[in-house]
Amino acid sequence: MGKYGGPICVGLLGAAVAFAVFGPGDAFVAVDVAEGVSPLPAAFSRLGVLYIVAVFIERSLEVLLKAWRQGGKIRLEEEARSAGEDGRAAAEAKLRRYSVGTQRRALLFGLVLGVMVSLSGVRLLGSIFEFGAGTVPFQRDLFHFTDVIVTAGLIAGGSATIHKAMALIEDLLNPNRTRAKDS
Repeated sequence: MGKYGGPICVGLLGAAVAFAVFGPGDAFVAVDVAEGVSPLPAAFSRLGVLYIVAVFIERSLEVLLKAWRQGGKIRLEEEARSAGEDGRAAAEAKLRRYSVGTQRRALLFGLVLGVMVSLSGVRLLGSIFEFGAGTVPFQRDLFHFTDVIVTAGLIAGGSATIHKAMALIEDLLNPNRTRAKDS
């Protein structure tokens, strides 16, 4: 896969985005929130689902990348250890470039997997917002496309990003809950 890994990931991401835009629009409608129920708890529980999905994706990417890239890393580490003082800096720079390449591949693969998961129906924004009866189809399709991209970005960012988002929402909701109890 070597030098073609990036273009392959970008191609897969482009195909997934094209499917989201031109594919069957109503097949990916978000789950409706029951009437009278606030959409924020639904979004919070959806973040919990995204957290679990992100953990699964992180772990699978770790295993896949380790199987694919670990041999090259070990070889470069050995070169750095066995290099003399003259070649040590160059060998360590080569190892750093290799590690950066691995991180880049992990992010691209995570984004592709995030788009695929999001296209399969696991989304965040759809559980927060509703469309009125007079919504233009283009606006609804653009919203679904945006939802796919935002959710894929959250998943690709990993479980730490989603955990931070959950903590932020919880911090925002706690003062409101305290005020509601005091009233």
